[in-house]
Amino acid sequence: MRLVHRTLALVAAATATVLGLTATPAAAATIETGHLDVLDVDYTAGALTLDIRSYSPANDDLSPAGTTLRLRSTSAIAVPSGSAWNCLGAAGATVYVAPQAENPNLIWPGWNTEDVPAAQGPVRMELVGVSSVPAGGRFALYTTNSFGTPTFRLNSNSAAGCPISVWPGNIGAGGHAHGNWAFSALGTYTLSFRATANGGAGVASPTVNYTVQVG
Repeated sequence: MRLVHRTLALVAAATATVLGLTATPAAAATIETGHLDVLDVDYTAGALTLDIRSYSPANDDLSPAGTTLRLRSTSAIAVPSGSAWNCLGAAGATVYVAPQAENPNLIWPGWNTEDVPAAQGPVRMELVGVSSVPAGGRFALYTTNSFGTPTFRLNSNSAAGCPISVWPGNIGAGGHAHGNWAFSALGTYTLSFRATANGGAGVASPTVNYTVQVG
């Protein structure tokens, strides 16, 4: 069972529903395991928003503010050899990865545009910044194909040819997928994202900060 401490927030949300008020996304203290759409893009009444969608114990939207995503140190892997992996780190170096395939002992983060109408797509996803990082800390989001070859979607690595601040090709509306969320050092990271409809030409979400604790 996923570790989610959000009792007070859920009570507040339930109370707001009973009173007929508009409930805001609940806030969880820490999440260590389970299925999460970390970049959950919603389009409602002409506004684009970013939050976290959880699936257990119920389908729920969580506010990134006050929510910490913890990636356990057991997620450590060694960077594979080969030039395709250069932007993840030096071959053999340790990185901590929340994997593309579900591991019940780790968070399983993805992205979700199911609530974005086709007319508002595709979604431009931007990594606005990575701050409050440990020494040597870098973040990368990449997918792998059936041959294990990586495609980097976002990357804070400053090495030549590595930085990616805008998701190449954008994210199609009405989709839901997972990738590998990689961190180069133990510690706490603040990741800042912004989503924009119509491939960057439409309405934009506010910049939203996410906290990830590695280790």
